[in-house]
Amino acid sequence: MGIIEIQDVTKVYTTKKGEVHALNHVNLTIEKGQVFGIVGYSGAGKSTLLRLINRLEKPTTGSVIVEGQDITTLKEKTLRKRRQNIGMIFQQFNLFKSKTVGDNIRYPLKLSKRYNKSEIDSRVDELLNFVGLIEKKDDYPNQLSGGQKQRIGIARALATEPDLLLCDEATSALDPETTDDILNLLKKINERLNITIVIITHEMEVVKKICDEVAVMEHGKVVEQNKVFELFTSPKHPVTKRFVHSVLNDDIPNEIKTSDRKLYRFIFSHQQILKPVLSRVGREFEVDFNILYGGITELSDRLFGNLLIEAVGSSSNINAALNQLREFNIDVREVEGFEN
Repeated sequence: MGIIEIQDVTKVYTTKKGEVHALNHVNLTIEKGQVFGIVGYSGAGKSTLLRLINRLEKPTTGSVIVEGQDITTLKEKTLRKRRQNIGMIFQQFNLFKSKTVGDNIRYPLKLSKRYNKSEIDSRVDELLNFVGLIEKKDDYPNQLSGGQKQRIGIARALATEPDLLLCDEATSALDPETTDDILNLLKKINERLNITIVIITHEMEVVKKICDEVAVMEHGKVVEQNKVFELFTSPKHPVTKRFVHSVLNDDIPNEIKTSDRKLYRFIFSHQQILKPVLSRVGREFEVDFNILYGGITELSDRLFGNLLIEAVGSSSNINAALNQLREFNIDVREVEGFEN
């Protein structure tokens, strides 16, 4: 059993215009220690799903099991205790503007009633050191940059030593460089503290950089779920393909779209990138492989090559060379000819 089990969950809202099905028979398992991404366009249901995990919302039907406990059945007192084990990071930081940075982090510690004053003071300093902002302890949120505010939000979410961290579009209000800093911090939290992280996002760059596994949502359903490397290298659902394309930018440029070229897409994994396979096989079968377009991307600390290649040589030699490449576990996909 995973740390989170979403079992046949639906969520229906009643509005003046009728019923809205935000979630439709969702099943999802998130394993302990993962960084798990949930992606989808606006209205896909991803934020609703996240709110079910800490019971800010209750499902219409189905079960939400967190660390072996069905939180849909919990009484308010037990639920409050359960929530202390679930940290939450928000898009707009949600810091108390009238409290200092230190007091923002103290707040959940006081609320939990598990720590005495000296333990709280020690924990605040420990967390500020962890996120690299100990010098901001007595500042107020309006004196901080967006990235600093999010670091304080993360420190506050870690205050009660949760096993689970939920991130709702935690980087979408930040610039790219600051986003990288926050993602590196989340990665450090996952690796050093062994905290399971669930990230809601519409940005595949976030998924690419930090997630182990990802679920893709559309119209309240999970339409595809896979490890990040497999999802990027072999997306199945049209929505997933659009998301992946937004990062890989793997459209074929117009200037090389001709009907008389033999074009192939080569998908390389980490192992093949580190070996001179193309040149060796080309020499052996007297085929010239001309790299027209593509590049190498890092996915979850693994390299992934996606190259558009023209093969020049006799048909029989090209077929033999491609078969040889497939034996090296290179994914070779023929690209259909184009009209000029």
